[in-house]
Amino acid sequence: MTRRWLALTATVVVGAYLGCSASKKNNLGSSSDAAGSTAPSSGSGGAVSSVSAGSGGNEACVKFSAKAQLAPAAMLVILDRSASMADNNKWAFAAQAVVQALDQAVFDTMSVGLMAVPSGPVNAPPCISFIIPKVACGVPAFPQVDLKLAGKLKSTDATGVRHDIKAFVTTAMPEVNDPDSTPMYGGIQSAINDLKALDMKRILLVVTDGSWDCNVFSNRPGYDDCNGCKREWENPQNFIDLLSAANKDAAAPIETFVVGVPGADTFDASGCTNPPYHMRAALSAIGFAGSPKFAPANCTGKTFTQQTGDPATSCHVDLTQGNFNAAALATTIKKVRSAVVGCTYPLPKAPQGQEIDLNAVNVEVTVDGKKQTVLKRSMPSDACTADGCWDYDMSMPPNVILVGKTCDDVTNGTNVDVEIYFGCASKVK
Repeated sequence: MTRRWLALTATVVVGAYLGCSASKKNNLGSSSDAAGSTAPSSGSGGAVSSVSAGSGGNEACVKFSAKAQLAPAAMLVILDRSASMADNNKWAFAAQAVVQALDQAVFDTMSVGLMAVPSGPVNAPPCISFIIPKVACGVPAFPQVDLKLAGKLKSTDATGVRHDIKAFVTTAMPEVNDPDSTPMYGGIQSAINDLKALDMKRILLVVTDGSWDCNVFSNRPGYDDCNGCKREWENPQNFIDLLSAANKDAAAPIETFVVGVPGADTFDASGCTNPPYHMRAALSAIGFAGSPKFAPANCTGKTFTQQTGDPATSCHVDLTQGNFNAAALATTIKKVRSAVVGCTYPLPKAPQGQEIDLNAVNVEVTVDGKKQTVLKRSMPSDACTADGCWDYDMSMPPNVILVGKTCDDVTNGTNVDVEIYFGCASKVK
């Protein structure tokens, strides 16, 4: 901790059609499952309202319509606020990226929040208190910007959680009173506790330039630094165990993604200016533990030892190789949301006395003015990479999921309408 001294507008509309018969019934609420992919399930549908006409000549089938939303989810961003984040505009780029990404319309239906680590100074440990009285090892008990539903308000509006995030990152500059302390373990612990309280998909995104320390204040295993501070450097296995347990928690699973920005690629055998292990290797193993399902299929850095060298392909998001800027990080944040939340739309509730026939559902997607009818895939193994498709997930009641190119188009589009029609036999790929 004294090392440096000494050395996306997305509008989703659902139109539901009932009354035109299909050859085989599979009704919501029945005992039979809808076959399809294993995309995650989501919450309830939107409010019901009457409509007078539909598309494709199905006007006679029209019974009701409803607005749909993507599956409810929460993303909590942890920003490394250590002194080194002031170098080369890292904090400014990261702050811009967070604000830019969260302003995308795809986050309107999500709860978002922000935590910065460290949160402030504490009394220095005896091993260095004769040099510096305070160190930046303060850990926030809660996010500085609490998780709240984003809604339609953007960062430029006078209120709302996006406004609050922008206001915070604009004024909360990196730590200046301590060369470079980063108590990330305590920050992640607090973030996990905060996310667990929510009943929805949970995403934790950690943006850091590495060199996690302040472990001297704990009893966790760690590595000594050259100042004589015992266990000062965090042992990456501490994070692997913590995030793996959070990810496997059956009651409240959390998908954690780690983004390493310049500085998160260090190695110092002496343990003076940086940890005595390869930071890229550590973050790769930590990232894999936090979200193994969404790690790159070909990543090689899945485990950690002190002797492990930098991986050929990282399991975390590595922006240390000359590829870091605000746009790259903003794109990463959007991709993380898409990977976890996907393109999952809850079916609307049928009006009282009505049933939804799962074999009589059709989907139309309009992306930036281009409309197309999306076919239902016939085989769950079909990735629909080239032409897109839709399917049901395995929840009950099932959700409609957009697959392959269709999901990509909807995620990347600026103006998007997704319409789901009930009542006429499904058009199958």
